[in-house]
Amino acid sequence: MTTDIRVRAHAGSDVLSASYRYLQGDDEGAEYEMPEAEGAPRIATVWDKAYVSDAAPTISTTKAARVIELAQAEGLVRLIRPPFHEDATWARIAEVHDPAYVQAVRTGEPRHLAQSQGFRWSPAFAQSVARIWSGHTWACRLAIAEGIVLHPVSGAHHAHRGSGGGYCTFNFLAGAARHIAEWGFGPVAIIDLDAHPGDGTYALVKDDPRMALFDIAGSAWGCTGDGASLEFHEAANARDYRAALETLPRFLDRVRPGLVQFQAGMDPFEDDPVGGIDGVTKTFLAWRDRFVLRQLRARDIPVVVNLAGGYLEDVTPRLHVQTIRIAARAMARRTR
Repeated sequence: MTTDIRVRAHAGSDVLSASYRYLQGDDEGAEYEMPEAEGAPRIATVWDKAYVSDAAPTISTTKAARVIELAQAEGLVRLIRPPFHEDATWARIAEVHDPAYVQAVRTGEPRHLAQSQGFRWSPAFAQSVARIWSGHTWACRLAIAEGIVLHPVSGAHHAHRGSGGGYCTFNFLAGAARHIAEWGFGPVAIIDLDAHPGDGTYALVKDDPRMALFDIAGSAWGCTGDGASLEFHEAANARDYRAALETLPRFLDRVRPGLVQFQAGMDPFEDDPVGGIDGVTKTFLAWRDRFVLRQLRARDIPVVVNLAGGYLEDVTPRLHVQTIRIAARAMARRTR
């Protein structure tokens, strides 16, 4: 038994209406919170409480729960619990990452490899990263039908093929991009606006013509060399950041992606202890997010919004909710 869902697919310069068939097994186990009949639309949000763990020495693996709590209080999100097929998910991860590394994360041994990203390993942690991998791929597929979807996790852009790094275990961005490209919706573009460069993502996508990367960060970390589908900018302050971001329309028109993954990091915020870019205020970040989403909406490009970095315990979750508020408004304009 299958279910037909009408979606919009990009092909060249045309936007085609296409019918894609989702196997019932792909959707089995998903739990939907139905949209309200009246009132402001709530953004479809892929979320599983099992994403949360105590693995990180920072708020990285816990802040998403607080963000969801705040967003629910404002009526901004419609939660969707994604399906999870454990063995199939681990097999998919091993197609992108070295199988020995994947096995280490799954089992905890060897421990130095399992913890190479800087987290404390536990069975619950292993489950969390596998579920995020599956949920992120599912969020990307859902975005093709919904237009805009929130997945309130980091894209884990420092994870390389054979090890973790910088508090990133598996590269959810590269993994989902590969899956969606194989599904026929490439090229898939990643707009990475975390304060730190996506060195792992860069390494994983730079030689694949089905994937594209637009990255603005406060430092380079080995991301060198631009190309038709790779664009890296280093910004020391808000003025540089704005100038770099204003080149995004040309990137989108050149790449013409079928889907975008938007890493809306909050660690560029000037007071962030781990990132922090001079002059990047709350107001600037709101402009940034509106600018990106307007460019995508103008081109009818589906998008998954991720939260990425941000490490101020009280401030960061509220900055992330600002992004969600802007995304919800963007979605409301799409439905008019």
